[in-house]
Parts: sequence; C-alpha cells; structure tokens
Amino acid sequence: MTVLTDDLIPLDQWNQLLADSRHSSPFQTQEFYSLCNSVPGFRAKAVAVCDNECILALAVVAVQYEHGIKSLLTRRGIVYGGPLVKEGSEEALDMLLVELYKLLRRSVIYLESRNYTDYSAYGRHFIKNQWSFVPYLNLTIDIEGRTFTEILSGMNYNRRRQINMSLERGAFYRECKSETELKAVYDILADFYSDKLKLPLPGMKFFEALWLNNPGKVFVVLHEERVIGGSFCLALPGRSIYTMYYCGLRDYDRKIYPTHLAVCAAIDYAVTAGLKVFDFMGAGLKDEEYGVRTYKQEFGSQMNEFGRYLRVTNHTLYFIGKTGLKLQRLGR
Repeated sequence: MTVLTDDLIPLDQWNQLLADSRHSSPFQTQEFYSLCNSVPGFRAKAVAVCDNECILALAVVAVQYEHGIKSLLTRRGIVYGGPLVKEGSEEALDMLLVELYKLLRRSVIYLESRNYTDYSAYGRHFIKNQWSFVPYLNLTIDIEGRTFTEILSGMNYNRRRQINMSLERGAFYRECKSETELKAVYDILADFYSDKLKLPLPGMKFFEALWLNNPGKVFVVLHEERVIGGSFCLALPGRSIYTMYYCGLRDYDRKIYPTHLAVCAAIDYAVTAGLKVFDFMGAGLKDEEYGVRTYKQEFGSQMNEFGRYLRVTNHTLYFIGKTGLKLQRLGR
C-alpha cells in the first residue's frame, strides 16, 4: 500500500470511494478540500492510502485556527464526518491514522474525527492508534420517502405552530441570490456568536466561498424584503445535507420565528433534492447540558451517539487552549 496526499490523489478514484462508501458526506469531497484551501484561517490536507489503483482509505482534514497569538492555541485538525474506508480495508485505516499523525502532529494541537455516521466497527482501530472515544451526540432527520408536510407533522406541536404562524405572517425562505443577502445573514450570525455563544466564527471570506462553490448551500429567510435569518449548509447529492450554521434575528416579531425557518429552508431543500438525511451536526456531550439540544429535537430529529475520536498532539497547549476558551466565555 502507498500513501498519496493532496493533488496527487487521483480524482476518479476519490470519487469512486465517495460513491461506494456508506460514510460519505460533503466534507470528504475534493470540492470541500479546495474550499478550505481557498480562504484565510483554513487549510486542508487530503491523505489517501492506495493499492492497485484503488483508494482504500481517505481523510480530508480541515486545519482551522484563529489569527494572531490565538493561532498557537487554536490550531486543530478536524476530519468532519470521519474518514472514508473501503469495506474490508481496516489495515488501510490503521495506516491512514498513522500517516495523519505523522503529517500533522507539528501543525495542530489535536486531531479529531467527528463522526456523522456509525463508526463503531472501526473503533478498535482508532483506539489502537491512540485516538480516544468522546461520547458526543448527534441529531438527524430521515428525509428519504417523506414530504415536507409529513416531516412538519412529526415536529413538536409548538414548533410546528410557530413555523406555520411565521409563514402566515408573510415570512418565507429561499436560496441566497446576492452578496448583499449573504452579508446580511453573516452579520446576524456574527452578532449571535459574539454576544450569545462567545465562540470564534470563520471570517466572511469562508462564507462567500461556501456560497459560490459546491458543496455549499446558503438559504435566506425574508420578511417584507428584509433578511431576518438564514443558514449555511453543505450537501452531497443523493445523500445528505448538513447545517453548519443557522441563525435568525432575535425579538424581530413575536409571531415570526426566523431561526425556525432557517432550519426549514434546509429541510425543504433536502426533500426537493431527493436527499436521504438532514444532519444538525452535533448535540453536545452525552450526560452534559447542551443549550440547543432540545431546540433541535423539537424538529422531530432522532438522537444518535456516533461520538468523536480525539488524538491530542500537544497536551500542554491543548490544556491551555481549553482553559482559555472557558475563561473567555465566563469573562463576557
């Protein structure tokens, strides 16, 4: 077996593995790899284990960091969705995990595989290679074979009532059509992350690139010609859509719920596009409070414990970074 990286990976073999794997998501596509390498604050590394002109295992690692002095404590390598592995190629997965560590251990303070499907069959291979399992939860909605009306009927009564009331008041959603609309949604999201969540957010360039390129999908919520919310998603044709970010103006109108409609926009798109799964991308750690878990569940979503696999490459900086983030939240 041999290891290939980045542009040396044959695109036809890459796409074949995507077509064959039950774990495929937009985060493992060549388009997402290119997206990450096109914007500040991001870069990506693609690593593949090959044999006989066939890719047996592949990972796209998004390397993310904040600018300035914070970059030292925020450099992380995230395999969104987990690696792709050809059936019966566990040995190739072992080799892939070893190579990821070798290639990135000096560039990031930790590596993390965020699983959006069930990777339990590969768990012992992660553990053997010094990745620890972290019991993160996820929430998904099954889309295949259902209409939007059927999905709406499966939501919590109040959630369904609030969505219908918002639509009756004249609010609606659609795909983003202009940079002006894009900027308006980003501004709402940035205010929410700064004032409420106290978490870092990628710069506007990332969201522009997401809007302009596959696999990105951006939706806006409007009322009386004003942008009042929206969502930033990634979609893989025939498979799934993932809500990376969604937001809405708070206290805009007591009978309009912009954030609900921002989520509905992605669900409605999934139905229309014939996708199978809508993914909320996370529901926090098992047995710990997570502010929006109940909110996401009220859309009729199902809870999964796919978890994450974590390998810390610099324990000192990892500890300082986690402590600093907690203090940052407490101090605001």
